[in-house]
Amino acid sequence: MTKILVAVAWPYASGPRHIGHAASTFIPADIFARYHRMKGNDVLMVGGSDMHGTPTRVRADEEGVAPEVIANRFHALHTKNIEQLGVRYDLYWNTADPNHKRDCQDIFLNLRKNGFIDERTMTSPFCPTGNHFLPDRYVEGECPHCHFSAARGDQCENCGRLLDPFELIHPRCRVHGTAPVARETRHAFFRLSAFQDRLKAWIADKTYWRLPVISFTKAWIEEGLEDRPITRDIDWGIEVPLPGWEGKRIYVWFEAVMGYFTASREYWRRRGSPERWKEWWHDPAARHYYFIGKDNIVFHTLFWPAILMGHDPTLSLPYDVPATQFLNISGERMSAGRGRGVWLPDLLERFAPDQIRYYATANMPELKDSEFDWKDFAQRNNSELLAVYGNFVHRALTFAAKNFGNAVPPAGFLDAADRAILRHIEDQARKVSQNIEFCHFRDALREAIQLARLGNQYFDQKAPWDLLRKDRAACGTALHVSLRASRALAILMAPFTPFSSSTLWAALGHDSDIHAQPWDAVLDDIPAEQKLRVGPPLFEKIEIEAPSEADRFDLRVGKIVDVQDHPNADKLYVIKVDIGDEVRTLVAGMKQNYAKNEMLGKHVAVLCNLEPAKLRGVASNGMVLAAEDERDVGLLLPPQDAPVGTQVLGARGAPRLTFSEFQKFKIRVAEGNRVVFLGTDERQSVPLKVGDKFVLVDKGFAAGSSVH
Repeated sequence: MTKILVAVAWPYASGPRHIGHAASTFIPADIFARYHRMKGNDVLMVGGSDMHGTPTRVRADEEGVAPEVIANRFHALHTKNIEQLGVRYDLYWNTADPNHKRDCQDIFLNLRKNGFIDERTMTSPFCPTGNHFLPDRYVEGECPHCHFSAARGDQCENCGRLLDPFELIHPRCRVHGTAPVARETRHAFFRLSAFQDRLKAWIADKTYWRLPVISFTKAWIEEGLEDRPITRDIDWGIEVPLPGWEGKRIYVWFEAVMGYFTASREYWRRRGSPERWKEWWHDPAARHYYFIGKDNIVFHTLFWPAILMGHDPTLSLPYDVPATQFLNISGERMSAGRGRGVWLPDLLERFAPDQIRYYATANMPELKDSEFDWKDFAQRNNSELLAVYGNFVHRALTFAAKNFGNAVPPAGFLDAADRAILRHIEDQARKVSQNIEFCHFRDALREAIQLARLGNQYFDQKAPWDLLRKDRAACGTALHVSLRASRALAILMAPFTPFSSSTLWAALGHDSDIHAQPWDAVLDDIPAEQKLRVGPPLFEKIEIEAPSEADRFDLRVGKIVDVQDHPNADKLYVIKVDIGDEVRTLVAGMKQNYAKNEMLGKHVAVLCNLEPAKLRGVASNGMVLAAEDERDVGLLLPPQDAPVGTQVLGARGAPRLTFSEFQKFKIRVAEGNRVVFLGTDERQSVPLKVGDKFVLVDKGFAAGSSVH
């Protein structure tokens, strides 16, 4: 039995995760962990939400709330989505936990004691408008390497290069849009350069790593490793455990990677065995696998191993870092920060989790970027998952149930075709196993589905509908072999599609948990006369409609819960609107048209995916829609009994809209004071309504009046 640590990248608790995150981290890690549990290995799978990432602070500033409000909200959402996907962590944690904080501070102090952390003065970007230092992610500009226009001050999202804020071309403060100035400040530095030779020797035998991972890592070493600052002038994060450093925090990249270690300790601490984590971290035979995206490669192949070496040379280092490339959409990288992606909460509302897992695995960007395409998503589900795998097992189950007393027929004489399919079970099981062992998940899934293809060919060749009339015993044998192949498929597919595998396992008459079966049970026979429990087909067809312009909107019912005067503008209100899963702060130009008490408590239409903006110094995260003519402004009113958060138009998780993009769309007042969405060319005419009730305008407006 091998001790295996499955370490999963920590998603930022700053927004919903997209399918690219799942395809890079959650899903491959879960496939790998489920397989090794079935192989009998001792698996510990850990991870959690990165609560201190700068994107969390950025979103908090945009919404005008404390960072912990954002972090807790999205940690809860991540936890829910991960569970819905069937991803089975031993511990899904978060970096705000006091035990993580304590362990990180201990590592920091130990590295300092060992001479690998020192103090230096450096130049950091300072925002003269806001009168504060800027974390790297608060600086944006043009990447000097690929010339991507929206590169961040720590890393370019487009090419993946790590950056210094002052490397950016035309850098600007994300909040104020002004150019930062250089100002000296004191910080702690991690002496990464001290590990140059040790890291070079350590990666020398990592020939089994994916080519992009080893190439990127070697390129960094060949350039020469540089010492890196590991603290920042910010008040959100883990405190630096040194006197006089109260205004600084440990930089998030440095403390987040420690989460794999701290979560391992926490898991066993919670189980009452606080020393058992050492079985994974001090056993030379233990293997550690890190599931990440390509933008995190060097943090896991160089920085984290160096931290481990400096903290305790007896700790286990990564065995493999099967980083994926990017899953793009429309040729561009999905990005939570830029609001561009296919969002997990939306996918999980519309599709079965196994459909999502199947496509994410079949299209996994293991060695190069791949593309998410809605038509391809539907095609793979319909032509592979449903028409090949689902079709084969449903044919076998229903034919046996109908014609052999709802039980598994006994096997008689096995002819050449029967023996061939049994050899195929053994061959495909071996191929699936080998590919998962080497983290080739796409190939592993392809080999598993190949057994279903072979099963369909066998079923057609045997033609049990003919055998039933000619030779009932031979028909029973063919069905027995088909059900045995179905049983094998349930096990082979269990790491990939856990929900449908459990359903198939039960339909075959088993009362046990398929995920508790040993992997080698794939070769076992199915008991004759075992009662079948046939249900509906495992998978449903996916129909993808052509997207409409309305899909660009996330327009929901909101309730105004607070109205205050804008501190810097006579014509503006600062309002708080409950939109179901959060309360947003918005700036609304309604002061000349509505008194505070007239607005308070109203149900309104809120555009939730409008890009946040600062209006006269106050962050506004969305827009309350209103109609306007030359006389007056009137709020759009959804039905008063409509639940807060109900969708009015589009879908939750729609990509962010800039204000200039929003202005291209036309929304107008129609007859009867109803409101319609017309799109960009006024040909759609989609009425805004909740259920069967229309959205109306609060005051009387002539047909054709505009909505903004």
